[in-house]
Amino acid sequence: MNRPPRRHVAVAFLIAWAVVLGISGTIPTTGGGEFTPLNTQPNGEGPLSPQDAIKQLSVPDGFQIRLAAAEPDVQQPIAIAYDDRGRLWVAESYSYNGSTFTDEAHDRIIIFDDTNGDGVLDQRRIFCDGLTHLTGLQIGFGGVWITSPPYLSFIPDHDLDDIPDGDAVIHLDGWSLKAEHNSVNGLTWGPDGWLYGRHGIKQPSRVGRPGEPSDKRIELSCCIWRYHPTRHTFEVVADGTINPWGLDFDDYGQGFLTTSVVDHLWHLVPGAHYQRWKEHGIHPDPRVYEAMSATSDHLHWAAGTWSKPNQQGNGKLDFGGGHSHCDAMIYLGDRWPESYRGALLTSNIHGRRINCDRLVREAGEYRGEHDADFLVASDPWFRAVSMEYGPDGDVYLTDWSDNGECHDRDGVHRTSGRIYKITWGEPIAVHVDLSKASSEKLVEYQLNRNDWYVRHARRILQERAVAGEDLSAVHARLRKLYEENPDVTRKLRAMWALYSTDGIDESWLVNELNHASEHVRSWAVRLLVDHGEPADDTIARFAEIAKLESSWIVRMSLAAALQRVSNGKRWETAVSLVTIPDSPSSPNLQRMIWYAIEPEVAANPHPAVEVLESSSPRIRRWIARRMTEDSIASISLLFDKIDRTHKPEAIADMLDGFNDALFSVKTDQLPPMVGRIIAGLIEHTHPRIRLSAMTTAAAVGDASTLQHVRNLLLDEQVDPRIRLAGLKGFVQRKPPGFADDLQRLLSSGDLIQPALQAAAAVNDPNLHEAIVNRFAGFSKRDRIAAIDTLVSRSSSAKLLISAIEQKKVNASELSAEQARQIIALGDPDLLHRLEKVWGSARPSSTDRLQEIKAWQRSLDPSRMAKADLDSGFQVFQKTCGTCHKLFGEGKTIGPDLTGANRRNLVYLLSNVIDPSAAVPVDFQLTNVLTVDGRVISGIISQRSDSAITVQTSTESVQIKSEDIETLKVSSASMMPDGLLDKLSPDQVRDLFAWMMSDGPTPSP
Repeated sequence: MNRPPRRHVAVAFLIAWAVVLGISGTIPTTGGGEFTPLNTQPNGEGPLSPQDAIKQLSVPDGFQIRLAAAEPDVQQPIAIAYDDRGRLWVAESYSYNGSTFTDEAHDRIIIFDDTNGDGVLDQRRIFCDGLTHLTGLQIGFGGVWITSPPYLSFIPDHDLDDIPDGDAVIHLDGWSLKAEHNSVNGLTWGPDGWLYGRHGIKQPSRVGRPGEPSDKRIELSCCIWRYHPTRHTFEVVADGTINPWGLDFDDYGQGFLTTSVVDHLWHLVPGAHYQRWKEHGIHPDPRVYEAMSATSDHLHWAAGTWSKPNQQGNGKLDFGGGHSHCDAMIYLGDRWPESYRGALLTSNIHGRRINCDRLVREAGEYRGEHDADFLVASDPWFRAVSMEYGPDGDVYLTDWSDNGECHDRDGVHRTSGRIYKITWGEPIAVHVDLSKASSEKLVEYQLNRNDWYVRHARRILQERAVAGEDLSAVHARLRKLYEENPDVTRKLRAMWALYSTDGIDESWLVNELNHASEHVRSWAVRLLVDHGEPADDTIARFAEIAKLESSWIVRMSLAAALQRVSNGKRWETAVSLVTIPDSPSSPNLQRMIWYAIEPEVAANPHPAVEVLESSSPRIRRWIARRMTEDSIASISLLFDKIDRTHKPEAIADMLDGFNDALFSVKTDQLPPMVGRIIAGLIEHTHPRIRLSAMTTAAAVGDASTLQHVRNLLLDEQVDPRIRLAGLKGFVQRKPPGFADDLQRLLSSGDLIQPALQAAAAVNDPNLHEAIVNRFAGFSKRDRIAAIDTLVSRSSSAKLLISAIEQKKVNASELSAEQARQIIALGDPDLLHRLEKVWGSARPSSTDRLQEIKAWQRSLDPSRMAKADLDSGFQVFQKTCGTCHKLFGEGKTIGPDLTGANRRNLVYLLSNVIDPSAAVPVDFQLTNVLTVDGRVISGIISQRSDSAITVQTSTESVQIKSEDIETLKVSSASMMPDGLLDKLSPDQVRDLFAWMMSDGPTPSP
């Protein structure tokens, strides 16, 4: 039965809760009212019936799976959450339309209950409808928290009668409406009393309290964020990955998130910066020199092995299904077999299955090891979205039920949706209502083996503390539990409950920094900075314990905590972390330490110099790079240290750090000592020092040093690594005669590709003419580099077009991407000539959907059966392999396609024919015009005051700010339009057959 929301709730009661919840804006909600949406799937296809679909699901022996609910009772289930009575709340998202959200206000929240414990949700009521953009929900503090961009809102129901008490309260706004399927989502309570959520990479958001000015808001992209329900504090916890759509916490309160496209599993560390889509883990912040890597030691699209070193995927469903993951559940219930406790389950969308990872940690980092898939579906419409274990210890699993997912261009099947109940043996009836339990009973629940009780009881205690209830007796019981229970996981539960109910203070936490358990010490550090910067005495204690701390997890927490400490107060603790002998065994720990000390290195480089020899190679290199970027005075300090150091590896690391920052160095301002020191090091007996010094000498050496480097560069008898190091320095410096040096390299037939890439930085007509004249003798790989160089300037592009007109160069050598580069030059005459000899590379105004449909009809199974996979491989290498990897071949500027939804022809066609339909802001095409007439097209991977880094399809180009004439960002994808236009029908067939295949047959 549906009723309208009650709007006559006592004013005094609402005012009281307004103070608690921080009301600052409202959006309307409505009560019941059935809504039956139309099926928008134009082809009329539909899913299997719920009764037939469940027969296509298989789970391990001993488990049972039954249909708990299905359409029309539930449709488009995008998120679920249990309330304190063990009922299941479901968010239905009718406004999601494939790749975007509409503004249709038909989303709703439904409450389901299993009244007799048979696993079937036999009672249903609509809590509210009239919502839109609904992506997540969570229960707590007398109502329902929802994510519905642009808002994070709270719908009150303080009397728990399942009817909203009034309008929704907006707590935060500014969430992007353009993020498509990367929208804000996934609310869950953390052990620390914060509400955690997720956000994808498609579009950034600027989030703050309603009415807050832009400069006070927090900008975020792909990240995990959190919001405190009573302090009203919002912050980013960690950023990176691509589209995190799963987060849960283990028995020790450690968070783990799942994501798509990149590696699927990540350990959540406050202050972390994780690798993103971009090649080599480049982070938008130029001071994040190296982003953190994933926790998983395997891929879900590996070839015959689960280890990441063998990343050539064969696409077979036997190996995990693909790279698209949704939700994460760490099973901490009390009913399933012990072997499943602590296992992380995640939905693999492309593989139509539930993957299982084991979270393993011995002394260092966590590692996610592959275990057998928990559930496998042969139903092609199975799309698991959310899973939760309840008070009975069993699990509800939702099925979006569609034959597509994100990137759909033709809508979704809006009238389907299923909820399955997965039980160990027969279902059992468990009737609870924790909201009515005494506070003493809620303390007892902290010892329950089923973490469902632990989490709900802890949150209810937090609510009662906020409401002003006297919890002194509760605190006494929790302290006794903490002190007397030998199980560290139970100690942690007491600690979290005490903290979230204001039962402990800073002095208590400081005392626990000496606790025998590394997990308690780690959480003491985290909670001491939970409100922000702690007292100076606490910071001093951090420095004391860091000197002796050997635990990886505590050191990681200390590194994270330092990011919340003011500059000038971090270094004493940081020194101990930097100089820990075994830190090289944990790259992620070193990265976290770097994030903490980077501002200190810039603010006061003198202490940083003193730890250069004793720190790890990574941190040593980063300190040297940061000092180089900072000032001439810091460079003097650095080279004074290099001159006084006797450890060869340390000298080489410091030189490498200096070389990493060459693009920011004003060579004419360097102190004379730099040239003197470098001149001696290029003849050093240690090979690493010689190699590093060669680049430095080429970039900043005096005239005699420069000539020495030139002689080595042009000497074919010299080690190629030394010569390449010199070439790298010359590219930065572009000394007089450099164009002649490159011509000599091309004439010798040696180092041709690096010489051609270097030539793009030099505006010399004779050099460009030499490249055209020698084009026929280049290898296929070198010809690509030659054209990349020639299309970077109008003058050289005209030489190329003339060569094509004169039949000296075949027009087919020019790719669609290179043709678009010519268009970016903005020369009308050049564009006209290009269209005559090659065709148009401009985005078509025709209906791309019709083109997709036409190719879908053409590439029918009978025609695809005649495909030549070898030909398809060759076409892929030329058209796609410059940015994408497939079966271990190609580059990773874009996502690895091995784990993509490759068996879906429409999915592939949509992304190839209409690549700009949905472009993340981080991957929009940028055209940079330099002062000497060069145009560089690609994506900006890093930006600082002194320079930008542009990732093209072939290389990473650093450009000084002073060398930039104009910079234009397009909404277009880096992937060009018209990729299929220059291919024959058979080539198109072969290309798609290759992309949809199982790849090369592995050798015996």
